[in-house]
Amino acid sequence: MGRAVLSLAWPTILAGLLENMATTVDMIMVGRLGSAEIASVGFCAMINWALFTPMNGISVAVVALVARNVGAGRIERARLALGQALLLAGLTGVLTGSLTFLLAPYIFRAFGVEPKVFALSLGYLRVLCLGQPFFGMLMVCSGAMRGAGDMRTPLYLGAGANAVHIGLNYVLIFGRLGLPVMGVRGAAVGTGLSYLMESIVFLTLLFGPRLRIRLSRRDFTWDGRRALQIIRLAVPACAEQLVLQVGLLYYARFIVAFGTAALSGYQVGMQALQLSFIPNMGFSIAAGTLVGQNLGAGRPEQAKRAGWTCLRWALPTIGLLAAVYLLAARPIAEVFVREAEVVGYAVSFIQAVAFAQAGMAVYFTLAGALRGAGDTRSPLLVTLLGMYGCRIPVTWVFTSLLGWGASAVFQLLILDYAVRVAAILVRYHRGRWIETRL
Repeated sequence: MGRAVLSLAWPTILAGLLENMATTVDMIMVGRLGSAEIASVGFCAMINWALFTPMNGISVAVVALVARNVGAGRIERARLALGQALLLAGLTGVLTGSLTFLLAPYIFRAFGVEPKVFALSLGYLRVLCLGQPFFGMLMVCSGAMRGAGDMRTPLYLGAGANAVHIGLNYVLIFGRLGLPVMGVRGAAVGTGLSYLMESIVFLTLLFGPRLRIRLSRRDFTWDGRRALQIIRLAVPACAEQLVLQVGLLYYARFIVAFGTAALSGYQVGMQALQLSFIPNMGFSIAAGTLVGQNLGAGRPEQAKRAGWTCLRWALPTIGLLAAVYLLAARPIAEVFVREAEVVGYAVSFIQAVAFAQAGMAVYFTLAGALRGAGDTRSPLLVTLLGMYGCRIPVTWVFTSLLGWGASAVFQLLILDYAVRVAAILVRYHRGRWIETRL
C-alpha cells in the first residue's frame, strides 16, 4: 500500500510544483512592476479560483466515477463519464467566463480596492475570462487520468505547458522580441494561451491509442442520466470550493481594510500557502484514487486502510515544509518584494501557514479519500464549519471589536484548520462513507 501511495502521489506533487513554479515566476515578474501590480494579480487569482469552482466540482466527480469504474473493470463507463464531463466543463466555462467579463467592475467595487489596483485588476481578469473553458477541460482530463491511476500524463503535459506559460508571460509582460510592453495584461494573455495549447494537446492524446482511457465521438453524445450523475456528485464538491473561495474573498476584505501593503503581503504569503497545497493535494488525489478503485473492486476495508496509509506518508512530508517556512519566512518573502512593510506582513502570514501545515495534511488527505468514495458532501460541511463557523466570525470579532491588526488576523488560519481536523477525523473514522453508492 505504501508503494502504491508513493507511485500515485509523487507525479501529482511534481506536477503541482512545476505549476506553482510557473505562477511563482509570474508573481516575481509582476512584483518587479510594483506593489499595486502584485496586489491586483493576486486578488484576481483569488476571484478566478472562485469562478473555477464549478469545473473543479466536475473534476472531482470524474475522479470518483473513473476510479470506481476502472476498479470494477468497466472502462466503457469510465470513457462515457469523461465525455459527458468535458461537455459540462466546456459549457460551464463559457457561462462563467461571460458573466465574469460583464460583472468584473461590480466585483472589484464591492471589495473597495484602490483606484490603481481596480484598473489593473479589471484588464487582467477580463482577459483570463476567455481562458476559462479551456482550463475547465484541463481539470476534467487531468482528473480522469488520475482516477484511472495514470499520474504521469498530466505531469508531462503540465511541465510542457508551464514552460510555455513562463516564456509567453516574460515576452508579453516586458515586451520582448519586438512586442509592446503589456505589463499585467500580458501576464493574463500568456496564461490564457497556455491553457488553450495544453487543452488541445490533451484532447488529441485522448483520441489516440496511447492512453488507458481513449475517447471516441460517441462518448460526446449527450447522455442525460450520466450527466445527472456527474452533476449530483459535482454539486457538493462545487459548493465546497465555492464557499471556500467566497470565504477567502470575504476574509481578504478584512485585509483590504488595512491598506495595499497588507494586501500585497497577504498575496505574497498566499504563494507560500499555494505551495503547501501541492504535497497535500498529491496525497489527497492518491487517497481518492486508491479508495475509489478499492471500493469498485469490492474491497471496503482495503479502501479505508488506503486513506490512513496516505495520511501516514503525508504528515512527515508536510512537517518538513513547515520547518522550511518557519526558518526561511523572510528570505521567501523577499524573493517577491523589497518594500519593508510588505515583507513584514508576508513574513507574518508565512509563519501562520507553517503552523497550519499539520492540520492541512489531515484535512486534505482524508477529504480526498471521502471524495474518491463519492462522499462529496462531508468535505463541504467540514469546510463550512471551519470557514463560516470559525475563521470569518472570529476575524470580525478581532478586527471590528478588539481592533487587532492584519498580522494578528493572519494567525486565525491555524484555528480554521484545527476545527476542520476534528470534524474530518470523526467522519472518516466512523466509516459510513464506505456505503456511498454512485
